[in-house]
Amino acid sequence: MALRISGRAITSDRTPETAYLVPGPGGGTWALSWLPGRDLTREQAIDGMALDEILSDPTPADGEFALEIAALRAESLGMRLEDAVVRLFARIVERDRQRQAGTDGADRPPGDSAGRFCTRRPKSVGPHRSSALR
Repeated sequence: MALRISGRAITSDRTPETAYLVPGPGGGTWALSWLPGRDLTREQAIDGMALDEILSDPTPADGEFALEIAALRAESLGMRLEDAVVRLFARIVERDRQRQAGTDGADRPPGDSAGRFCTRRPKSVGPHRSSALR
């Protein structure tokens, strides 16, 4: 798990989602590709990307601890862990539909990863995860 953090973007080697700076007064706000329409702080953007990475790990060393940390990251975004899982799964479905429709995402704005990485599903949304969240 490794996040790449710059002054303008946060990317991951584990997930196609991104966080990016939206320029504006006072330096701007941050946005997550999987949580559109929300103005976030840099720390929240980092938490959102870390949350996605945690949920994308198919074999965490300590699953219970990973879910506790994921819940804390979700809380920093003002949401429940279960809601974050649903949103991230919806992004997987969206990318799959775009891939099947032949949309490659080449005309998307910077920071919008929908459709760009269609060949891999995050391994976190599977039966072993969903049962742990009940």
